[in-house]
This record gives sequence, C-alpha cells and structure tokens, in this order.
Amino acid sequence: MKTNILNFIKIGLGTFSILTIALTSAKAQKLSDIQEGSVWAPIVKVDGKLNEWGNNLKANNKSTNLTYTIANDAKNLYLAIQSKDITNNNKIMVGGITLTINSAGKKSDKEGYKLTYPIRQRRSGGGRGRAPSTVRIEGGNVIVGQFQNMTQTQRDSMQRAVAKSQLANAKEIKVFGFKNVTDSLISIYNEYGIKALATISETGVFMYEISIPLELLDMSAAKPKEFSYNVKINGLQIGGFGGGNFGGAGGLTGAGGGTSVVMTRVEGGGGGGGFGNTNFQDLITPTDFWGKYILSKGN
Repeated sequence: MKTNILNFIKIGLGTFSILTIALTSAKAQKLSDIQEGSVWAPIVKVDGKLNEWGNNLKANNKSTNLTYTIANDAKNLYLAIQSKDITNNNKIMVGGITLTINSAGKKSDKEGYKLTYPIRQRRSGGGRGRAPSTVRIEGGNVIVGQFQNMTQTQRDSMQRAVAKSQLANAKEIKVFGFKNVTDSLISIYNEYGIKALATISETGVFMYEISIPLELLDMSAAKPKEFSYNVKINGLQIGGFGGGNFGGAGGLTGAGGGTSVVMTRVEGGGGGGGFGNTNFQDLITPTDFWGKYILSKGN
C-alpha cells in the first residue's frame, strides 16, 4: 500500500514538474521579437536590478538577443533590458547600448534623441579609464593578468568582478539632441532627470535600466503619439569614441591605455562560455533593431 502511495506521489510530482517546464517554455515562446502595445510602468527605481519589472519583460529580440520592455508613466520613458548572451555582454561592456528616439516615427538614427550607456570612464587629467589590476574573487585576491593560471570558477568570478568594477565606475551618459542639454557627456547624477544604471548578477546576467523625462522628448502621456525607437549594441569601436565604449586596461592586464575587453561567462546564456570564446568579428559588429511605441495614458 505504502509503495503504491509513494509511486502515486512520484508520478504526481513528475507530472507537475513537466507542466511547470512546459508553461515556462510556453511563456518564453510567447514573447514577441519587437514589443507589441504600450506599457504603463510600475513605480521604477533606476538601479539596474530590474526588481520592479519582475520576470515579465515584454519582448525577446532575435537580432540582438536582448529581452526588453519599453514603458512610460506620466513623467518618464523607461527602457529595461536583460542580456544572458556572452557576446552581447562583452559588446555592451566595450561599447554600451544606444537608445535612439525618433519622434517623427522614422527609422533613422541620424536625427532624434540619443542616449548611450555605459560609456568609457574618463580619468581626471585626460586618458582613458583603467580596469582593476587586482580583484577579489572566490578564494582571495588575484592579479588580473594571471588569468591563465586560474580555475574555471576563479575565472568566472574574476570576470564578474572586473565587469562590476567597470560598471561601478561608469559615471557618465552620452547624449544627443535633447533640448536644454548642452553637453554631449553628462553625469549619471545630472540635473536633467535622465537616469541610467546597469549591473551584472552573480551568474553573469547583464541588467540595464534608463529613464528619460518625457518633457525632454517633447512628449506627453496625456497626448500620446507614435514614435520610432532603435536599440543598438555598439560593440567595440576601434580607433575612436564610436558608440561610447569603455577605455581600459589593454585587455585584462591592468596596463592602461587600451580598451578593456571583459569576457563574461553566463550560466544559461548563449554563445559558449569562458574567456576568449567571443568571436572578435562579433565583438566589433553592431547589432540593433527598430520598434514603434505609443505612450500609454495609464489605467
């Protein structure tokens, strides 16, 4: 009798697990390539953690392998992004993400409003930012240049530590086209109400949030109109400022003067794993997509 009951419980648990996996998979498959419809934003704290968005981002774009939601409330336009793809994460770390808003509804990034984040760190006195030469990982502190002597666990931990350090020092936003914003580079603590922040999770997932006041876009949720938007992963821009890429440490040596390429292995992400598995051509090739959005009037 007890055996029959145990077997029944096992069958029940197995069925429940299969149904859970199927429902999760079905939900993932339902995500559109480009977000459909308007979204009234929750109460948002732009901290790069995406807690307020839950597990409910609205689209999974195939061109960029980004999961995202574009949304608004009465005062701001928001973009929340998650990336689990190793190539994406590396490209973002060296080139940032650019959001372009074309209020005329055109698919043109040569006009309109642009925001790029994260961008290279600028040191006082000129020069480019410096990646840390020593980071704390599981098992203690290590010198970044000793990558080849580490275990895979140490490598993964080091890569996350370097990425977190770079993001912690990403204190500027590159902007273009915003009225009354005269500088092309502004602090993340600016007086215009433009906010941007990104983080890397303990499993290597990149999370990104920005908000832009609607008044800077000459838009109003009370009088919504359709506009076009473009999201671009810039990748490594060689020989110039390009898409707003980080400066850094000449690879992971901490030597300074070059561009810091941080290879981040992601659990459950695409594109392989481990340092150096990102194809260089992929790293320097931008990817992007266009969508259209009408501001929500709220509930």
